[in-house]
Amino acid sequence: MSKQKIPVNLITGFLGVGKTTAIRRLLADKPANEFWAVLVNEFGEVGIDGAAINTASEGLNVVEVPGGCICCTTSPMLRVSLTKLLRQRQPDRLIIEPSGLGHPAGIIDILRDPFLATALEVRATITLVDPRQLDDPRYTTHEVWRDQITLADVLIANKCDRADAAQVDRFMGMANGMFPPKLAVLTTCQGEFDSQLLDLAGEPALAKPNTSPMHGKRPKTSKPSKTTVESDFPPALQIKDHNEPNQSSRGWIWQTETRFSANQLATLFQGLSAHTEYGLPTVQRAKGVFNTDHGWLLFNWVDGEANAQEIAWRRDSRAELIVASATPDWAQFEAALLACCLPETEAKTV
Repeated sequence: MSKQKIPVNLITGFLGVGKTTAIRRLLADKPANEFWAVLVNEFGEVGIDGAAINTASEGLNVVEVPGGCICCTTSPMLRVSLTKLLRQRQPDRLIIEPSGLGHPAGIIDILRDPFLATALEVRATITLVDPRQLDDPRYTTHEVWRDQITLADVLIANKCDRADAAQVDRFMGMANGMFPPKLAVLTTCQGEFDSQLLDLAGEPALAKPNTSPMHGKRPKTSKPSKTTVESDFPPALQIKDHNEPNQSSRGWIWQTETRFSANQLATLFQGLSAHTEYGLPTVQRAKGVFNTDHGWLLFNWVDGEANAQEIAWRRDSRAELIVASATPDWAQFEAALLACCLPETEAKTV
């Protein structure tokens, strides 16, 4: 019988946003019969957060990796620390608190490497944001701040008791308009949130034409919508359709392991202006995030122009097209999209 994998959660957010307070609350409320481990990474050489967390609960093992960011300069230390922790005692859950200055996507990549993936299962990544930061370009223009928000499966506005209503509304507007969508968006104070968020799964509905996905303040596990259809499109995890009198959208979602050719995707998106070559009516918008042979990339097509950029997203690969027709034939475009998938053997060697 194979051993059950250990669930792992990242709790991320910029400096001072309240990550340690949130983790202390989670630990105080954890099941009494479970043994949890927390891996804390602090930018400085003197660890403080680990000491603060260590007093939060019994049945706890705190491992500190001070001096840099575990997703880059000290990434070998992350592997060493995780291996040592797993050999000493297998916890019922592992929580990782990266440095507020760290790019957390690199940690997800490490956790999913073949060796660690046999023992660890990456669950929901929680990102905390102080809504007051949206008024400060020192945050909004900071690459790490944006990456932490992009990576999040669950996005939480913390310290809302210190923000005004307009700042909280700006946060909700930003969060609910993001692509790819979050599994949950909510507001809180003092780092308090339901521990069920740690295992939140499911799939938010893809955006309807000319709308943004909306999320309530209470986390819910999504169920497939009525527009979800089964498909013989082999690498796709699921396909979702939405139809209106003059518009339609289709979304494709793949498992994380599926990889794509970045060059072929670029050619595909650049060719969407000639939509008739794919048997499509006028394309109004196209977007997608893909695990490619050049890393994770976000592709956008709007107003006849295509572009691509690196993205911190790691949950899955997905694409969505909106076209000006109630009954489009997606077959030719789907075939072209399928052709961008790398063969399984090639994907593993990239």
